[in-house]
Amino acid sequence: MIDEFENDAGRRARDKRFVGYGQVQAYVHVTLPAHSNLKIKKDVPAIIALVRLCKTAGEDASTIPIRYKDGDMEAVRAFDVATIGGVVGRVKMGKWWGIVDRSVGPLRITICDIQEPEYESEDNFSISCCL
Repeated sequence: MIDEFENDAGRRARDKRFVGYGQVQAYVHVTLPAHSNLKIKKDVPAIIALVRLCKTAGEDASTIPIRYKDGDMEAVRAFDVATIGGVVGRVKMGKWWGIVDRSVGPLRITICDIQEPEYESEDNFSISCCL
């Protein structure tokens, strides 16, 4: 869930379901201090994931094929790790990356041809994929 009006300062928050994919850049442990203005009575520890989101228009890769290019990435955003629904994979398809989300739905990846079976680095690994 995200705030539908997160970019409208002063507007009351409204939850909206959001399906997003991204790359975790770092994890940060923070403590939100107790403060009466925030209605926090005691210090609250949290783990924040700094995530670079893929531009996928909110589409769900567990139900339809979703792909993106390296240039189709947004700025890094911070999320409480408790809001992350799962871990997904990606496969290189020429200039594109295909998102592999097997959490729900009928879509499953089919490997057609492994061109380089060395698994040293995902940047050097190439898979032809039928989505």
